[in-house]
Amino acid sequence: MKINQNISAVIVNDQLLRNENSVSESVKKLSSGLKFNAPKDNPSGMAISFKMQAQIHALNRASLNATDGTSMVETIDGAMGEMTEVLQRIRELCVQAGNDTNTLEDREAIQQEIDALKEEVNRISTATEFNNKTLMDGSLDRRTYVTDENKTVSRFEQVSNVIISDEVQAGDYKVEVKEPAKHADLVAKGNAAVLNGSTVITEGLEGTIKINGSRIEITEGMTADDVYQAIRDGGELGWVNVFETNTGTPGAVDKDNLDTQGYPEVKDGYQFGDTLAFVSQNYGTNEKVTITCDNPDLAALIGFKSIISQGSASEETIVKEYSLQTAGKDEIKDAQGNVTTAGETAKVVTGTYAGPGQFHPVGELYINNAKVTITEDMPAQDVYDAIVAAARSQDIIVTDVNGGNYSFGESLQFVSLQKGSDQVINIQYISEDMDDYFGLTGAIPPADEKTISYEYKVEKEGTNADVSIENAGAIRKEYTGQAVVKADGNEVVITDKSGFEISFEIRGDFAAAGLETINIEATDIGTLQLQIGANEGQELAVRVPVLNTKSLYMDDLDVRKVTGPDRGLETMDKAIGIVTAARSLMGAYENRLDYIRSGLDEAEENMTTAVSRLGDTDMAAEMTEYTNANVLTQASISVLAQANDLPQQVLSLLQG
Repeated sequence: MKINQNISAVIVNDQLLRNENSVSESVKKLSSGLKFNAPKDNPSGMAISFKMQAQIHALNRASLNATDGTSMVETIDGAMGEMTEVLQRIRELCVQAGNDTNTLEDREAIQQEIDALKEEVNRISTATEFNNKTLMDGSLDRRTYVTDENKTVSRFEQVSNVIISDEVQAGDYKVEVKEPAKHADLVAKGNAAVLNGSTVITEGLEGTIKINGSRIEITEGMTADDVYQAIRDGGELGWVNVFETNTGTPGAVDKDNLDTQGYPEVKDGYQFGDTLAFVSQNYGTNEKVTITCDNPDLAALIGFKSIISQGSASEETIVKEYSLQTAGKDEIKDAQGNVTTAGETAKVVTGTYAGPGQFHPVGELYINNAKVTITEDMPAQDVYDAIVAAARSQDIIVTDVNGGNYSFGESLQFVSLQKGSDQVINIQYISEDMDDYFGLTGAIPPADEKTISYEYKVEKEGTNADVSIENAGAIRKEYTGQAVVKADGNEVVITDKSGFEISFEIRGDFAAAGLETINIEATDIGTLQLQIGANEGQELAVRVPVLNTKSLYMDDLDVRKVTGPDRGLETMDKAIGIVTAARSLMGAYENRLDYIRSGLDEAEENMTTAVSRLGDTDMAAEMTEYTNANVLTQASISVLAQANDLPQQVLSLLQG
């Protein structure tokens, strides 16, 4: 036995320390619930676990982001729903205004509500917010930039309201603008000499003027100011701007005279004989300036009969009534009752057709009270028989002066069966064909001629913008061979396969110096980016189109004007379609965000399970380890106590 070195105690103490370390490790794992509490426990496992923990936190945050995105999209959808209700109400008002039971005052009241509702559409566009972020004013839409071909000069003021579909990829799209759209325009140089020195409208100058169907009554006693005001106001209701000018040739169109098509506006007060310009308020071939007047002298006074605008077409329509009329004569007797002058029958002899070629009369004529209708397919003999029958019903005999078979244009003789002044033959007709048929020249007695209606009509239409997507006779490479470009007034739409669409408006002063190629740069900038993933680049771009009266093409809706209700219905159908499509897009975003959120939550759950498998303590197994180490520790302590008693046993040897 040795007392300097208690080898047994050393051995037991070493084992005790090991057992205590095992107990300590088990206590850590049992108390923390983790398999490793320090890098030394499992370096690679800890690195993997921390990386997965970062993913779990990010997935949770991304799910919350998707929830926030859903809330924003629902806010947008709600605003669009309110806007749809407003648009439906405007459309209803257009239907109401289209009923001719309404007076102009009624339509003005309707227009007041429409104007207020248009303001509400714009208010919704600018006031809809989420977390102080404006949503529907275009700030969350894809950005587009319009420049010249070399991308050095901005053309965004002259090319506006650019809208691109989702299928338009980011890149440059070139368009050649050959001609901007133009208003329809007419210029009338008045003729004051028609007044014969008067300063007001005289009885013979009264009449009705129509501008695109808007009726204007010119009455006796109206001054130049009165006439100008009536024409100006009537033109306004007919979608036409009327103003005084001093030339029939327009100048260059710029942003300051877009509504006048380049004609200088004179502001010295209208006088009879001055020049008036008539310019349509809108662009394109569907926009016309149509002016009619039912008094030739009035038309000359205002200048409609001296329209000097190129491209205009005029037509003068005169409807006259012709009357061949005579009566018989009574016999005259002397005092003794002897007949001194014999009575006579009524007699009419028509002239003969003296014009070139053969013709076929069409129209109606009356022989006293009997009506004869001549149609295009009636043979000459049938016409003759119808006239004979109608005349016979009025006790009148008709014969063909030439005898034989009757031909159109031959002279006819009408003779009453009875004599006397009460025997009357009255042949009336309203037709130039009838006039030729009965031969106004040579009729006995001569026919009376009376103008019963007159209309002078002059008309001109605008032009659409002329644009092209071709270069050197071929469609540009940024489009496919199926691309199509269409222009309606100043609105241009380029469509291609797979839903590709670019639309924009070209201002009337574009390309004043000649044709020009513009570049429309489509970008992916500007959309609302929702971080819907745990990693970089995992984003959802939410595009919210601009919705206001301009983008919906309803800013000039006016039901007070001629065809205003019809135009309004067409406009509102288009506007409702645009908003409905935008709401459908918001619905698609909402559905997608729901699926995204569900997927993120599922990924977070699975990732948490994986981290648990990797780092969480198996409590049952670890408790077994703890119990084992604890028992061994207690045993080691007991054995160590006994080992420490061994040196004392040496004393028993020394005492013996």
